[in-house]
Amino acid sequence: MDDVSTILVVDDDRVGRHLLTALLTPEGYHLITASSGVDALAMASDHLPDVVLLDVMMPDIDGFEVCRRIRADDRLSETPVIMITALNDRASRLQGIEVGADDFLSKPFDRVELLTRVRVITRLTRNRRQLLARLKAERDRTRAILEALGEAVVVTDVDGNIQYVNPSAIEQTGYTRDEMIGMSFRALHGDDRRLQAFFDQVDGHRSLAPWHGEIISPRRDGTCFNAVLTLAPLLDVDAPDGAVGIVGVQRDITPIKQAEWMKERFISNISHELRTPLSIITLLSGNLDTLYDRLDDSKRRHMIRDIRKHAQVLDELIGDVLEIARIDSGHIFSEPVRLNMADLIREEVDRQRALVDRMRLDVTLHGPERLEIEGDEDQVRRVLRNLINNAIKYNRQGGALRLDWCVHGTAMGAGPWPGAAELPGGAWAAVRISDTGVGLADKDLPRIFDRFYRVKTKGNVSGTGLGLAIARELITWHAGHIAVASELGRGTTIAFYLPMISGDPAA
Repeated sequence: MDDVSTILVVDDDRVGRHLLTALLTPEGYHLITASSGVDALAMASDHLPDVVLLDVMMPDIDGFEVCRRIRADDRLSETPVIMITALNDRASRLQGIEVGADDFLSKPFDRVELLTRVRVITRLTRNRRQLLARLKAERDRTRAILEALGEAVVVTDVDGNIQYVNPSAIEQTGYTRDEMIGMSFRALHGDDRRLQAFFDQVDGHRSLAPWHGEIISPRRDGTCFNAVLTLAPLLDVDAPDGAVGIVGVQRDITPIKQAEWMKERFISNISHELRTPLSIITLLSGNLDTLYDRLDDSKRRHMIRDIRKHAQVLDELIGDVLEIARIDSGHIFSEPVRLNMADLIREEVDRQRALVDRMRLDVTLHGPERLEIEGDEDQVRRVLRNLINNAIKYNRQGGALRLDWCVHGTAMGAGPWPGAAELPGGAWAAVRISDTGVGLADKDLPRIFDRFYRVKTKGNVSGTGLGLAIARELITWHAGHIAVASELGRGTTIAFYLPMISGDPAA
């Protein structure tokens, strides 16, 4: 039935309806009939006919009122209406034109005229509906694409009043759709003279060239974010030299800007950290070379030890950078073996005993003799080394350093175990490192594991800001979890959890 034109015949005269049906049905049309104005409106709404043959005289609602109501209905307003009048009824024809009739047929019917008029109008109607259907499908396709885009899309009129926004625009700005519709895009970015100039040029028909650039875009909560914005005029199909609106496509580049800032900060930090030991090594080696004959053996050894110490600092810095590069490339060399976490903890604490003694820290180790996991020994040691070193460096002179290890869910000792409540089921080896140092402010906690992020301290503790980032990456690589709790001025506790070997309890 989709390829057959539907004609609604409206006539209170049964003979008239039968006559039109008899004339049109053999031509392949689908005929539906109504004997009153009320029935006609109901059937038109249900069937959406391709044309309505409408008699003027009706017992309830006359043809003029029916036509007027059809034109007022959004779904029927474009439906062609041919009004049936008497041959010499000029007044009815004028009134029909006023209410929106498209054509007229006179009684008695001329078969050729009837078929010709119906054929032309139904063909035009079907073509128009097919075109509208294609346009609707294309519109729906375009809207679906816009709705799925990760970039924000905003469409305005030439004055800059917003007419359409996609979900990404709502997500980026924090406004609701209803709040943004009607809002002035120009006012939203009122301080940006580049955007104002673009809108003025388009509005004044001085230029229709697109604009592209970086902007600071506002959010509803008053904060801002970095964005790349492209603005382009929507050309007027009737006047190609003019515009009917403007479309803007905006991409949030805040993560890129943050990465650039962090990279610059890292380069600055790493340059400083590399330059300091290199300068000392250069100075000491130069003095050793120049004053060698005038120095006794003890001073020579002392200078050589200092050179080695700062060379080790350089080696650790380079090691951190290389480790990050390996993690990013996915080329982490791993040889999982059976490990006793208790042994690794004790050995790594002993390895940093000189720094512990220099800080005069009271060290407490508490845990079972065996806590077995499967992992890469070098990587697990690096995690422990980084976390223990941080707990020492950011501690206070004469403070305390405590390391606990156990099976998660057993007797875990006093104090908090950050992240323990969020662990999924299974057996976990839990390790906790607590210090009594400077602690962390609330604003620092969300970023403590970010690469290159360093907490500002009074003591200006050296480092690249990579240690905790590396620890988190390696813990994640081992399918583990890491979390931190801290109080400014009172110390920090970091805990990590690694899967235990199935069926192996702690001794």
